[in-house]
Amino acid sequence: MKKHKMHVKAANMLVQALYELKQERLLVIQQKFEGFSCKCSGIPKHSRKYSMAVSRCWYKSAEKIRSRISRDLNDFSHQLEQFINTINAEDIRLPKLGDVVAEMLQIEDEFGEIKFDLKAMTISIITETIALEEITFGSFEIRLYLNDIKKLAFESPYKIIALDPNPAGSDYDVTHPHVSHEKLCEGDGFIPIRKAIQQGRLSDFFTIIVQILQTYNPDSPYVSLDDWEGTSCYDCGYTVSGDDCYYCEECDRDYCSNCSTYCQICDTTVCLGCSYECPGCNKPVCEHCTDVCVECNEQFCKDCLNNEGLCNNCQEQRKEQEDEKLKEESTTPKAEPEIQSDSVGETRISA
Repeated sequence: MKKHKMHVKAANMLVQALYELKQERLLVIQQKFEGFSCKCSGIPKHSRKYSMAVSRCWYKSAEKIRSRISRDLNDFSHQLEQFINTINAEDIRLPKLGDVVAEMLQIEDEFGEIKFDLKAMTISIITETIALEEITFGSFEIRLYLNDIKKLAFESPYKIIALDPNPAGSDYDVTHPHVSHEKLCEGDGFIPIRKAIQQGRLSDFFTIIVQILQTYNPDSPYVSLDDWEGTSCYDCGYTVSGDDCYYCEECDRDYCSNCSTYCQICDTTVCLGCSYECPGCNKPVCEHCTDVCVECNEQFCKDCLNNEGLCNNCQEQRKEQEDEKLKEESTTPKAEPEIQSDSVGETRISA
């Protein structure tokens, strides 16, 4: 009896959600009606202006009005098409409470226990283990959010949650070839899924989604089954196997062999973006194995700097300067010392 009460409460919530969806649809029709009426109201005004311009031979004004009418008619045609589609859309007929309860009992017969979270306003089922072409993805929870059904025209009110995830090697958020960030790529199931929700046919809703999860469409996967076990190169996006994947210790990302290298001083693996080509020896090195020349302030690998922190060019320039200085010193004549008399034997004569 308690379980049956839970079914009734959830069924009541679903009927209320469908009622709000119906109200939302009527509001959309009203907005389309107002927009369409506003467009129509401008036609007589343009007509009067155009007639006046023609009757008074204001040909330039008439041409401007004609051009404006042409632009407005294009917008009018687009709004008219949208308005027709909205008006002709199938009416939402609210299901009876007993029919919704019967749908829930049928779900339990087909998929096992149905889960209710009355506080979060969700109805869920758990699928069996899904496997496609020898790749197992585990089981999924299909969770319908009753409070979001009123947004059905804009977004899907349900999620596909992987319970034993085996995500794609290139994207952890892809848990199934047709599920990304818990959103299902519905394909041809887009309209049937929405009709099933609108009509309260919960059994059909869950059945359609399970069928999509059990089917692989090679034309529209988020990640193809052929690339499922691989890792996507962060730089070029190419999917590589684990043996051909290289982890950059600088930026903490995975790269293929073409987009990575290693420091030829410390052997650290780095991507091309984090590596630095030494201008002295043209070797790729990591940032930690470089330093700046104290003379020219250019960055070199540590092998290209001497103990004084000089690069080869600056060493040669300093050596040339020192050699030039020594050469100048060797060619400059030394000044002879000045000889002074000792005044011995000389007599000072007074004037």
